[in-house]
Amino acid sequence: MQLLASIKILGKYWLLFAFIILVPIAAALVFAATRPDKYTTSIAFTVNRINKQSTAEYQFDGYYALQASDLFSDTVVSWFLTPSVIVEMYDHAGLNPQVESLSSLTSRFKIKKYSSQNLVVKFSSDSPSSAEKLAQAVIDTVEAKSAQLNQSADRKALFEVIGSKPVTVKDSKQLPLVGFVGLVIGGFLAVLVFGLLRVLLPAYRQRSFEV
Repeated sequence: MQLLASIKILGKYWLLFAFIILVPIAAALVFAATRPDKYTTSIAFTVNRINKQSTAEYQFDGYYALQASDLFSDTVVSWFLTPSVIVEMYDHAGLNPQVESLSSLTSRFKIKKYSSQNLVVKFSSDSPSSAEKLAQAVIDTVEAKSAQLNQSADRKALFEVIGSKPVTVKDSKQLPLVGFVGLVIGGFLAVLVFGLLRVLLPAYRQRSFEV
């Protein structure tokens, strides 16, 4: 009996259900297709130990050099979490940082330390030209700050940070995935409306019969 009632509701209101399912799919596809293009840039940084002083006191100098590089890499990572350093990068690139909040500013850069000597920084831009300018500014700022920071008593740098050639790619708009998300939302709404009709229609009919 319930199955027959469900089939009748689906047959009578199939246009409504089709509309409920198709509208979120269409809206999601239009939103994805019309949103501005985004470009993601990746920069690899290498932390090298230089100007090592020769000594006979340590048998594991290579191990200690890696440990020191690891600690200095943590310092480089912290720069991308420091608002003043990020603003300095934008100023060097000649771009407006458009700071809305400190949290949004520091979340623009994603940096991951894959090893004690290998860091990778990623960020997104609105155009290839701004991506190129900001990437070069990031490299210049990191290399300059690292050269100023780590110096021995005789003014010799202990580490050098070298940025690789930036790689910029245009982000995919992922229309199939966005369409699938719209389908899931539309299906959920259709099931919700179907449940409401299953509850409201018998009550309406019973009320009409009593009147």
